[in-house]
Amino acid sequence: MQNKQVITDSSGFRSLGKQNSTQAGNGLLKFFLSRRDNIIIFLLIIMAGCTNSPNLLEQALQMSGNNRAELEKVLYRYADEPLKLKAAQFLIENMPGHVSYRNQAYVEKYYDAIDSVNLYFDKSNDELAACYKAIAAKYGEPSALVQDLQIISADYLTNNIERAFENWQKGRWATHLNFEDFCEYLLPYKAAECQTLDNWREYFSDTLYGDLQYLPYNAHSSHSAYWSCYTIQQKLMKLNPKKYIDVQIKYPVRRMRSLMHTLLKKDCDDNTVINISIMRARGIPMMIDFTPQWPNRGQRHAWCVLLENTGKNLHFNGLDNPETPYIGEPVAKVFRRCYAINPELLELNQSEKNIPALFRNLHIRDVTDEYQRTDDVTVNLGPRQEKYAYLSVFDNAHWRPVHFGKINGTKAVFKKMGRDVVYLPLCITEEQRNPVPVASPFILTLRGEVIRIVPDMTQRQTLKLTRKYPTFRFSSWAADRVLGAKIQAANCANFSDAVTLHTIWTYGTEAGEILLDTVKNKYRYWRYYSAPNAQGNVAELNFFQQGQNITKQGKIIGSPNEEKSYEKYRAFDDDPLTFFSSPEPSDSWVGLDFGEPVNIDRILYMPRSDGNIVTYGDEYELKYWNNNRWNSLGRKIADNTYISFENCPVGALFLLHDCTRGVQDRIFTYENDKQVWW
Repeated sequence: MQNKQVITDSSGFRSLGKQNSTQAGNGLLKFFLSRRDNIIIFLLIIMAGCTNSPNLLEQALQMSGNNRAELEKVLYRYADEPLKLKAAQFLIENMPGHVSYRNQAYVEKYYDAIDSVNLYFDKSNDELAACYKAIAAKYGEPSALVQDLQIISADYLTNNIERAFENWQKGRWATHLNFEDFCEYLLPYKAAECQTLDNWREYFSDTLYGDLQYLPYNAHSSHSAYWSCYTIQQKLMKLNPKKYIDVQIKYPVRRMRSLMHTLLKKDCDDNTVINISIMRARGIPMMIDFTPQWPNRGQRHAWCVLLENTGKNLHFNGLDNPETPYIGEPVAKVFRRCYAINPELLELNQSEKNIPALFRNLHIRDVTDEYQRTDDVTVNLGPRQEKYAYLSVFDNAHWRPVHFGKINGTKAVFKKMGRDVVYLPLCITEEQRNPVPVASPFILTLRGEVIRIVPDMTQRQTLKLTRKYPTFRFSSWAADRVLGAKIQAANCANFSDAVTLHTIWTYGTEAGEILLDTVKNKYRYWRYYSAPNAQGNVAELNFFQQGQNITKQGKIIGSPNEEKSYEKYRAFDDDPLTFFSSPEPSDSWVGLDFGEPVNIDRILYMPRSDGNIVTYGDEYELKYWNNNRWNSLGRKIADNTYISFENCPVGALFLLHDCTRGVQDRIFTYENDKQVWW
């Protein structure tokens, strides 16, 4: 769902304008450039300005060079079959920019070596990792690429067209597709760049049938794309190896039969490529969507898109059951990996010399509005020489471009932007190849309002900070294990005279401070007594003797049973990522024997966490964004479970960095005495 555009000028004035759109011209291809960067294929295709240039089909045939005869064989083959001829023309016209490795024989040997590791499945992970490392050392990355136009054979292309049409017109699971959908969801002869041009359709058709033969006997599922997909997914999850070896290799495996069974740990790109290859081979319509950067944390992600019988796209993670991934999470941009060339990106590549890597790939299309409400946003940039500007999101360290917009006068329009996100406008100048900030960051709120983030240097505040990175459901699942934990003290080693001095009832997403200044008695033994069914799960404990600001040292004591790698000493090792855990669900504890009775008036505890809680003894630097850069507000060493910075500007965008350890930092604003994460 897309709303009217939200316009903001330099003063932050909000108004509503009519939605507009920009249609890229249908110029013809003059030349192309393909290149490989960080195992992702990007390309640059520049339009010619001549109106008397040959059409796109002829242009592609000219690009094919000595391979033209092979492509013409396909066209002649379907001269009397109009629909298949139209499909062949679609594939050839949009083939520029789709690439393979030039030295395919070399790559095949590499894939054979990867396959050979499966023969040693019963070996230890370390032995298998050594095999993969040896392969990676032997086979360097084959950097030379070749356009598919110049190597694809008529037999290969014809075979793929025939099988795709058979699945579409005679199969059960794609009867709801029109021709345009068919061209993108079923027809393409490959699922990823640099994929081996082999018999992948035949391989997956024969080896992953699942229980599809039973679906036609159920009227509800006899033609259901969803249930056919679900059935194959169940089979696929059972067939996959149960162990993976996490080894860095030079370049990804893109021979489908090798990728299917490799013991190498697969990422989301691998999983989605396998998925759509299998589904298309069975005639189930599928594509890949991806977000180039999550707007609220680091990392990108890719997932599968199934075109269901209702005409709706169903989104799900690769190698998982069909279900919508990341429900309720904000996205700045979602793109679909297509076969066809995107004319808007074609125009961008023609107009600009230096372009962010994401947009050198012309085979992607913006589908953000399929996932959430979006807004067209107009931003005042002031006088600019560039023709395009970019909106970026923060990736924990840098601002990453996620969309582009044309500059008209002093303003740029950015279409279909996701809500609940902080954006920073960028441009690429003639002098610099990397994007530079050209305006203040702004929030596009859940209501579609644009709020510029400009620090008020005339007003100051004190920030009390407890974390440098937000909590997520996948990183805070153990936070409730501190609830009900007790701080106890005793003078008998077996704690037969234990006194409970404090019970924790604060959810463990932050570290806690326990003040015991009212406790007058001295005790020799002090401990953290775990809550029922919590198994310990405490990362750090610091005890402070009355009147002292340094941690009191003692002999580590605790439950007799402990798990390997989660021993008692890990609660005192000054590492927030390690923790004490007991195999016993209840009655587990860890503490210190001070050798004599002592007064402890303060205890700091850190629950098991993601390591992004403010850590006692670490040095932190706080920064704020102003004048198109980060500015330091100074460094401090944390002497508590939080850290305070005074004299900070009101209304700013902040970033807290742990100078001692860790890599995850996240931008935030400070509202009502709390950190608001973006």
